Amino acid sequence: MKTLKTNLETLPSRPGVYLLKGADGNVLYVGKAIQLKSRVKQYFAAHGKGDGRFHISFLIPQVSQVEVIVTSNEREALILEDTLIKKFRPRYNVRLKDDKTWESVRLSLAASWPRVSTVRRWKDDGARYYGPFLHGISAKKVVRLLIQAVPLRTCSDSVFRAHNQRPCIEYQMDRCPGPCAGKVSAEDYRAQVRQGQLLLDGKTQELTRELKIKMEEASAELRFEAAADLRDRIRLAERIGAKQAAAKPGARDSDTFGLHREGELASVAVLPMRGGKMQEARSFTFRGLAEEDPELLGRLITQLYSATNPPPGELLVPVEVDSSELRKELLSELAGRKVALRVPHRGDSKRLLELAAENARVRFDVSHSKRERAEQALAGLQRALRLSSPPRRIECYDNSNIQGTDPVGAMVTFSDGEPQKAGYRIFRIKTVTGADDYATMKEVFSRRFKRALAEDPGWEWPDLVVVDGGRGQLNMAVAAIRDLGIDVMGLDGRPIPPAHGSTIVRVVSLAKPREGEETDKVYEPGRQNPLGLRAHEASLQLLQRARDEAHRFSVSHHRKQRSKRTLRSELDTIKGVGPTLRKRLLRHFGSMKGLRAASTEDVAAVRGVGPELADHIVKSLQSQKTS
Repeated sequence: MKTLKTNLETLPSRPGVYLLKGADGNVLYVGKAIQLKSRVKQYFAAHGKGDGRFHISFLIPQVSQVEVIVTSNEREALILEDTLIKKFRPRYNVRLKDDKTWESVRLSLAASWPRVSTVRRWKDDGARYYGPFLHGISAKKVVRLLIQAVPLRTCSDSVFRAHNQRPCIEYQMDRCPGPCAGKVSAEDYRAQVRQGQLLLDGKTQELTRELKIKMEEASAELRFEAAADLRDRIRLAERIGAKQAAAKPGARDSDTFGLHREGELASVAVLPMRGGKMQEARSFTFRGLAEEDPELLGRLITQLYSATNPPPGELLVPVEVDSSELRKELLSELAGRKVALRVPHRGDSKRLLELAAENARVRFDVSHSKRERAEQALAGLQRALRLSSPPRRIECYDNSNIQGTDPVGAMVTFSDGEPQKAGYRIFRIKTVTGADDYATMKEVFSRRFKRALAEDPGWEWPDLVVVDGGRGQLNMAVAAIRDLGIDVMGLDGRPIPPAHGSTIVRVVSLAKPREGEETDKVYEPGRQNPLGLRAHEASLQLLQRARDEAHRFSVSHHRKQRSKRTLRSELDTIKGVGPTLRKRLLRHFGSMKGLRAASTEDVAAVRGVGPELADHIVKSLQSQKTS
């Protein structure tokens, strides 16, 4: 860590905002606190390794000084924090920015003559924004449908001024009321803008009611052409409303937030519900995050809504957000009504939350490449395990048997964070009788590392060995490896004494959580407590993938063995059927199921099987089936 220029003991124990700055004076991170002194000191605890959060460990080594701003209370600190994040756009804070891939619809309400257009960036400029629009419907298509149902201006300000005498072709095509040339009054145009808002908000029923009243008025006044035009617009508005995904009737307007995170990479999806109907999703991707999930969602929500983009009546979130009561107060002030902020645990709201989480995961996979995610996971493991370099080659082992028989050891290899199928191995245990985990582990490691010592191709030394289980399995693995004369790395980066002076192997174990525990636990030699890796950290998720892949590989091998044994036992007991004929029968019928379904004539047609033997095979298989 760089030398910190700020004396933390002089910081005030008051509410306020703190700015963590680099050596060049740039703001790296902005946070708020009820007690500035104690909160900031947490970051620099444990010899500069941070407050225990994994991603903070990337931030702290870059901090050179701390600046604080005192406020009267936590509410003021929350507002100031949001202002400073927007001003400085720190690298390690949430920076609200829509995905570049998608366009949104912008309705410029602050303009004298509001216009509708498509944009890729949202700004707090008095306009209303809708989208981004996914699933095959573009923002441009939404605008085309909108101006057919409710004609509005789409031209730029320069084009608008150029047609002050004669409106453009959009007016002739009945897709704009011609405000540039005074063809519509400001009051009537504002009424159409409001109708456009209703359509974009998904409130098509309210819009069609208003249009039907105008149509009936036009018809009563014998303005049949205007009435017919309104009728066509009503039908179009109803078709647009029918295309929106339906939700439960009477549901209140809400926004549902889904989060998918791997370390300092994250994606958030927002699913809006308006008038009981699902609208198109909006998504954000983030890199270099230092916030925990409650802080991330809280700051995103604060930045997302404003006086010109007020929140709906309910926000559904996957975790309790940071300073939730204060944020609810501020959101309610923006909306002019009470806004609920809650974590649903059952019912339709819970299902909406799951759908939002799935959208966030899909957005994450699109936005963050496999290489980027793998490198983050490897860098996380290097830091957490104090390795000199990222563990490029990771091997994970799983020992298993079939009801106490046929013990095997499965090894899977991950290279640069991805499965390397060429490095998968199955070790059929030869020297162990019964269930003896230590003896099984010792034989597996003996056969594996003898190949490494002999420098056999494809058996290179691993950077990290992972075994499935808790401290007990880890201790057995360490003992088994050391009994082979191979050193195991301890907590200090040196061999566990007494050292053999040979190659050092790094070994950890991965234990599944017990009831009430959040996630899997990682144990390392010489350490009583597990490493403090959180569920969303990419490093832990990589170890989980390796463990699950080793288990899958082991189980698939056992299934094949069981299948072969079943085939062998059924056909080997039939007199007159030897290994050659058994293969021929299975090849001819494709499987035992096909052979059992075959008639005597079908079996007799196989080369080497006569009518008498065919009858004997069919009757034997039938008797096995009924026994």
